[in-house]
Amino acid sequence: MDLSQARFERIVNLIYGTLEQRGGWRPVLECLHEAVGGRAIHLLAFDAGHGALSYSEGADMAPQIDLEYIQKYQFIDARVGLLRTMAPDAWLHCHEHFDDAFVAGDPFYQEFLIPHGARYLSACKLAENAEATVILACLRRPGEGAMPPDALGFLERLRPHLQRAVRLGLARFVYSAQALVGHALVDKLRQPVMLLTTTGEVVLANEAAHSLLGATSLVQVADGRLLLPQAYQRTFLDGCAELEHAVRSSGGREFRALHMSSEPDAAPDVLYGFFTLLAPERTLGSFGLRPLVMLSFYHPGSAQAIDATLLSAAFGLSHAECRVASHLADGMPPRAIAEKLGVQYDTVRKQLLSIYQKTATNRQPELVRLLMNLPASAVKRAVKSEAAMP
Repeated sequence: MDLSQARFERIVNLIYGTLEQRGGWRPVLECLHEAVGGRAIHLLAFDAGHGALSYSEGADMAPQIDLEYIQKYQFIDARVGLLRTMAPDAWLHCHEHFDDAFVAGDPFYQEFLIPHGARYLSACKLAENAEATVILACLRRPGEGAMPPDALGFLERLRPHLQRAVRLGLARFVYSAQALVGHALVDKLRQPVMLLTTTGEVVLANEAAHSLLGATSLVQVADGRLLLPQAYQRTFLDGCAELEHAVRSSGGREFRALHMSSEPDAAPDVLYGFFTLLAPERTLGSFGLRPLVMLSFYHPGSAQAIDATLLSAAFGLSHAECRVASHLADGMPPRAIAEKLGVQYDTVRKQLLSIYQKTATNRQPELVRLLMNLPASAVKRAVKSEAAMP
C-alpha cells in the first residue's frame, strides 16, 4: 500500500482530470488500486431511468470478467440490493452482512467472485439522483480479509473529491450514444469482436476485428455494413431477427454460430462466427439503448489459441465453466480443480454437469475429446510441444 500525502494529491489531481477526459476514470482507479492494494477497484453505475447497470470500469478487472458480470452475474449478486439502498455517505462492508456460511453456499461467490480471486467488498455510494446511482467498490482477496482501517481512512479522505467529480460528470454514467462510442471494453478483448445493429450496420469493431479483415476475404465491411458471402449473409441476418424475437418474448440469452468456407474455385479459407444479442435492459449501457449484436470470430489461420470468449460463444459456457473445462483438458480431476480454484467440490461438480449439457456430451472423456479437437486446441498443443523441445 501507498497511503502517503503525495499519493493522495496525485489521485485528487486525476479525479478532477476526469472532467476533461472521457476515459479519465481508468487512471484514477489504477492509482487508487496501487494505493490501497487488494484484488481490484470497480466503479459502476445504475441508470435510474432504465433500472439497469449502465457503466462499468475498473482496475485489475479483465474485460472478460467485466462482460460476464454484466451479462449474467449482476442478476444473482446479493450485494447489489444492499449497495443500491445504502446511505450516500456510508461505507458498506460485505462481511458484516454475508458470513462464511452464506458465501460457501452462494452461487455468485462460488461460481464467479472467489474463482476470480475476490471475497471481501468495501463500497461507498458516490452519487444518487433521478439520473443514476454511482458506486465505488473495493475488492479484496479471500486471504487478505476486509479493508484495513488506515486504507479505509485514506478512501474516506478522497470521498468528497470523488463525489464532486462524479456529480459534475454524471452524464457519462447514463445511457447515451457518447458512452456507446467511447467505451473501451470491446476494444480490450483479444478475440475479434464487432458490435452491429440487427440489420448489419457496424457500430464498433475492435482492433482484432480490423486485423481479421486483412487476413480473410470471408468477412468485409463496406459503407459501414458487414459483408459476408451471400449464402451466409442471409443466414446471419435471419439469425439476428430470431435472437431479437427470443429476447423480447422470453428474455432468454441464446448464441448462434456460422461456419463459413470459401468457394471451391477460390483459395481455401475457413471462418467461424458466433453471435448473440445484447439487450439494453439486461446489459451494459455503454453498448447503447437499442439491441445490438455481438459477433465474435475465430479464424484458424490467424488465431493462436482458443480463449474464453470463443468457448462461451460456441457452447454458452460461463467463464468459471471455461476454467473447469480447460483444467479437465489438462488432465486434472474435479476434486483437484476445486482445490486449485478455491471453491467447493460440489460447485465444480455442478459446473461439470452444466458443461456436459451445453456441449451435448455425457462423460469426461467425451468432453475432453471434443475440447482437444477444436482447431485452436491443436495449435495450442503444437506451441507447447515446440516450447518443450531442447
